[in-house]
Amino acid sequence: MNEKPSAPPRAQQPAPIYVPPTDLVDLPSRGRFYPKGHALHNVETVEVKYMTTREEDILLNQSFLEKGIMLDKLIESILINKRIDVNTLLVGDKNAVIINARKNAYGAKYNFSYVCPKCYTENECTVDLGELDFRGQEDVELTDDGTFILRLPVSNATVEVGFLTSNDEMEISKKNQQKEKHGLTPHPTLERYRKMIKSANGNRDPLVIANLVSNMPIRDSHFLTKNYIKNNPDVDFVYKHICVKCDSDNEGGVPLMGNFFWFDE
Repeated sequence: MNEKPSAPPRAQQPAPIYVPPTDLVDLPSRGRFYPKGHALHNVETVEVKYMTTREEDILLNQSFLEKGIMLDKLIESILINKRIDVNTLLVGDKNAVIINARKNAYGAKYNFSYVCPKCYTENECTVDLGELDFRGQEDVELTDDGTFILRLPVSNATVEVGFLTSNDEMEISKKNQQKEKHGLTPHPTLERYRKMIKSANGNRDPLVIANLVSNMPIRDSHFLTKNYIKNNPDVDFVYKHICVKCDSDNEGGVPLMGNFFWFDE
């Protein structure tokens, strides 16, 4: 008796792959302040994925928090283009990515408290993160390296200025901490200027730049700082609020407090 042939085994269905949605983040710099060859040179947006449980673990990582790298690790994790070095991101572009991540993960409403400077009453304030604008880039002519040129009013020195990256900010902080650790006086303004100024009268020698910075007249310093702030591409964190007790108009910068990465409910 012939046996009935058995049915061929069914092909095993592949396990479903869950892919988080992505979003495009507008960059305050519009890519204008990155040198040629940088992954973001003249790139106006970056694609990021929505935060997942993997990113929540990053936010809860105590080691990352203590080392001051938690936000860098978060940005690195959600960027789709892995060619982008987080350490070379301009601070304003980092802020835009962070705001977008929080808004998509936990909602656009961000609640915080502040003390009225006139009557000292504690106020509760709510900001819609989706309505924050950009600031900076006012009538500035750029070089091919994404820097701009200023002539200082007192010394008449011509300086080439670049905006600080995440790595620059970290190096400045480390240098000042090391000086304090060894009982030396930190010079945060001097350190920032040494990072900001890429050349002095066309000379890129760090010693020449350091000499200019150390002997810069106050008016030149104020002029440099004013123009840096005016042109620095960033998220405009300024909020306005009327005090609940004295009705005075208060204005300040939105504080990124411990509850920033938390649901707005």
